[in-house]
Amino acid sequence: MNGNYNQIVLVGHLPEKLIYSIDKEIIHKITLITEKQPLSGTPEAKKNLNKLIKYYEERKIFVQTVEFDFHIQTKPIAELTHFIYQQKLQGFDNVTVNISGGLRYMVIWLYIACSITNTRIIHGDFIYEGSEEVGIYSNMNLPTIPFPLISVKQFEFLELFFGVYENCLDFFKQEQSFNDNPLLYNRKMYDSLEEIKQALENKRNESLSRGSLNGYLQKLNKISALNIHPNPKDKKEKTVEISYLGIAHFLHKLINNSKYAFI
Repeated sequence: MNGNYNQIVLVGHLPEKLIYSIDKEIIHKITLITEKQPLSGTPEAKKNLNKLIKYYEERKIFVQTVEFDFHIQTKPIAELTHFIYQQKLQGFDNVTVNISGGLRYMVIWLYIACSITNTRIIHGDFIYEGSEEVGIYSNMNLPTIPFPLISVKQFEFLELFFGVYENCLDFFKQEQSFNDNPLLYNRKMYDSLEEIKQALENKRNESLSRGSLNGYLQKLNKISALNIHPNPKDKKEKTVEISYLGIAHFLHKLINNSKYAFI
């Protein structure tokens, strides 16, 4: 499993610019990302998507297209994290994310996902004549932020938000996208702190103090892994759910805990 290169590319409004950058890399597969829901600039991006597909298919390079929910804040972090590990499990040991063509807010989510998964992320260093790109010097490797793995106990806590699974592969079935996998879209939400405390006690088969529960909540909330809101029924108790950033942290730890961990 050495030397299988998949370049994941965010499609923007300038296909020629993207081609300059893509072609600077070794590629066996290209994954082109566009937005699932129409946003400002989507029609232009879709036209360019078709140009890129045609260009690379004519060169006999395998092209895959995926759509991310960029209209939902932070969700692309979880979607890309999930997709990167799907690719690695398929045998693409060299995964690179190319953000040369992306809009700024889209790029932020992909950058965070690359930081969590320790994935190479690049942007073209282009040659300009006036304001027009006419070539490229090279692709710049962007430095990522090192995110530490969540702890075993934090992972165990986040596991409460998912259904029963046999092993990590259940989260990364190749025929299922992030939105198609029931473990990922059919998540649990707890309507009170007492309810989640009971769930954790049942999981561990031991009693848990309210202070311990608050410790988990505070630490996970500090890294934005949870969404905690007042319960709409009484405005006093709190509802707790895992955030999309929390899902990304969970999937990262899940893979690193398994025999499929990537070096």
